[in-house]
Amino acid sequence: MRNILFGKGKAFAIAILFIGICIIPISGSVEINKRIGVLGNERGSILYVGGSGGENYSTIQEAIDAAVNGDIVFVYDYSSPYQENIRINKQISVIGENRDTTNINGVTGQNHVVRISSKNAEISGFTITGAAGSQDGIVVYLTVEESSISNNIIKDSSYGILLQATSGRITISDNIISYNDFQGIFLQESDRNIISGNTISDNNDFGIAIDTISTQNEIFDNIIEDNFAGIRISGGGSQNIISGNKILNNDMEGILIEGVLSTVNNLTGNNISGNNAGIKISSGGKNIIKSNNIKDNSMEGIFLSLSNENIIEMNNFIENRRNARYIISFRNTWDKNYWDDWIGIRFNISLFKMFPKTIRGIILRNRDFNPQEEPYNI
Repeated sequence: MRNILFGKGKAFAIAILFIGICIIPISGSVEINKRIGVLGNERGSILYVGGSGGENYSTIQEAIDAAVNGDIVFVYDYSSPYQENIRINKQISVIGENRDTTNINGVTGQNHVVRISSKNAEISGFTITGAAGSQDGIVVYLTVEESSISNNIIKDSSYGILLQATSGRITISDNIISYNDFQGIFLQESDRNIISGNTISDNNDFGIAIDTISTQNEIFDNIIEDNFAGIRISGGGSQNIISGNKILNNDMEGILIEGVLSTVNNLTGNNISGNNAGIKISSGGKNIIKSNNIKDNSMEGIFLSLSNENIIEMNNFIENRRNARYIISFRNTWDKNYWDDWIGIRFNISLFKMFPKTIRGIILRNRDFNPQEEPYNI
């Protein structure tokens, strides 16, 4: 009887040991899978860089060169920093183990640290640093579409992210982009991109610049703060949507729209505070500025210069040095805004609440005939 019990106990222990051995690698692969993006409906092979595996590649570019479309290049932080400039020229995902500790440091001799020249490519999970600030962090080449840049730290480069002409449908999300010499993100004739959830700060030029007939881009839920300026739309940028962003404490404009062809842009639901001017529109027109919180800007809340047919409605204008001003701007519609300097607020008397809010400017006067008594919850 004792021998039977001993035999059963031994068999049970062996079974538990076998299960444990099986679980350990499965658990590890689950953790890796959390860091791996999937391209399409099927996943290819996983190629490993760094780490202790005998077959792992020693450089990221070696793994990329060996990969085929649909593969994943997974980069351990074991060998970080990786001193190289990489070229992603295939439909693959390049994934870092930990964006805070998996570093790619560019070396001199090339214009960028990371170059994406294939559609359906992805880079995620790295800290990317230019060589002495002389290189762009990530460049998306001409005609590239439907690629993704997510969950990276991009710093100390020339441009943080540069989308070249005719690229489009790029998703830029959840990155930290800071301390770059020029723009944090620069769109150059690049359409239908999604820029969301990024923190863009301490860049020496605009946080985001939309230039050269870049249209139908969606910029939402970003934090854009402490740059030279916040967002610029110029060179014929039109039909862009800027919504739900926090645009804070930039040295110059929070949002600047300039150029006669920069029209029909929609600015909605943004918190624009602590800048020099909250919103400035120069020459461009037919833009919609709706439901924004425009507060504590050191010059104007909004300034229109040679800008016509804009709609400015349902915004909060609070504690700006001048809530609104314009120069030679016609046929603009001001409606249902909250103004903390409206006479109906300053003197809480029924008679004064009958007066419209007058917006002073050079040539004529504009008026908001429906000023609100309480600020909107934006």
